[in-house]
Amino acid sequence: MRVTRFGAALLTASALGGAAWAQGAPFEFESEIEAVTVIAAFHDTKPGTDSEDVLYEITLDNRFEKVLENGLQIGGRLTLRGQRDHPSRPGFLGNFGGAPGPAGAYSGLSGNPQRPDTGARGQLETAYLELDGGYGELRVGRDRGAAARFFEGAPSVLTHAAIANPYIDPDGIKIIRTNHDLTGPSAKITYATPRILGLRAAASFTPEPEAAGLDRNVRPEDTGVELSNAAEIALNLSRTLRQSGGVRIETALAWSTAQVDTPATGVRDNVSTVSAGANFEFDTFEFGGSWLSSDNGFQSGDYTAWEIGAATKIGETELSLNYGEADDDLARLAGDGLSLAARRDIADGLELAVAYQDETLAASGNDFGGRGIVVEITLSGNFFRMNGN
Repeated sequence: MRVTRFGAALLTASALGGAAWAQGAPFEFESEIEAVTVIAAFHDTKPGTDSEDVLYEITLDNRFEKVLENGLQIGGRLTLRGQRDHPSRPGFLGNFGGAPGPAGAYSGLSGNPQRPDTGARGQLETAYLELDGGYGELRVGRDRGAAARFFEGAPSVLTHAAIANPYIDPDGIKIIRTNHDLTGPSAKITYATPRILGLRAAASFTPEPEAAGLDRNVRPEDTGVELSNAAEIALNLSRTLRQSGGVRIETALAWSTAQVDTPATGVRDNVSTVSAGANFEFDTFEFGGSWLSSDNGFQSGDYTAWEIGAATKIGETELSLNYGEADDDLARLAGDGLSLAARRDIADGLELAVAYQDETLAASGNDFGGRGIVVEITLSGNFFRMNGN
């Protein structure tokens, strides 16, 4: 029944979108492309840590928007991504040996023997229809949930290989995840309220988390954990304090739960996760942090992670300093990471970031580690743009 209701909601939103599109208001379509290369050659690693010299990602992001005379905005997004990440960490999942057992329902980490290497992958990461008006915003389709959308945290000039919430992991030992992405890019319905006095709330419902996302894989055949009926609630506050010289504050608080349908020793009926984060932006610098705690769907199997960081700009160069830690009691893992990074625009659409990173990961019976220079090269630009009626 839950799938039938979700399908009905999707059909209703599609019908509303079709009716809106039939009217004569102008529309805008924009397609952007981005290619990111991460280079981490000559890393100093501990025995058993396999470092990848070159990894990459390419993204084609397509959006359309149409505003009706009554102010209702209809839009949509379709995002295609291709990526070569660390071969043993597809979708952040990871097996690190030492303490065999199930993977955490949130973390996706375990102490099982390492999985076979995974090569380059492609994925439809986003495909949703959006209606936005005076009563709020409704999204239906493949998208991140409310908790991940409203995330706030420490600034970092690295976009893909940061120590926390990474898209790409050169050494394969990053386990810090605070962006509260429980369901990945699975089909869902999300409602977000209008922003009132800087405060906005949102809720998501995902009937069947099943997406093998490039950064969050929740497919049961890959994770060994089957989730259903996932619900998320999130709050976001964005305020500028004029009396304090224009200091901007961004904060977020989120909670999520889902049924765990996997038979295993110590498994709970549900997985529950809570997170919080904040960012403070001043004239010359900003700082922030984030924290997350999940019971991982198991008794005595908690996953916790946190990160703090600060950033500033000297001339045309952006600098950031970040530190974070994570612990997974179920997989018996403890990791930390330090990153000092600089980023600069080289040319129109071309950016270069260079960082020194020092990361460690202690598993039951195994110690992993890697340190050295990480380089991010980002090339981006408009692929196609169209306006019409």
